[in-house]
Amino acid sequence: MTGLDYVAIGMLLFLASLAIGVFVFLGGWPGRVAAKRRHPYQSAVSIGGWLTLIAGGVLFPLVVMWAYAGSTDADVAAADAAEGGAT
Repeated sequence: MTGLDYVAIGMLLFLASLAIGVFVFLGGWPGRVAAKRRHPYQSAVSIGGWLTLIAGGVLFPLVVMWAYAGSTDADVAAADAAEGGAT
């Protein structure tokens, strides 16, 4: 094997790990948003994020919108202010 073969294998491994990292980030994104915004159906949003992403991602934007629609911005700001966070 030549040096270019090793470079190509290294690039393939890097891209595979990058793809896995993006998949994990996107799968957990709706759940993290729902947890931060104290969504009443937080666990359902989290499971929905993973299931829609695994099933092809067609309904994934709908789950992300659901995560953001769980509570109002005023509720989130009031909860952050009560915890000493940014207002």
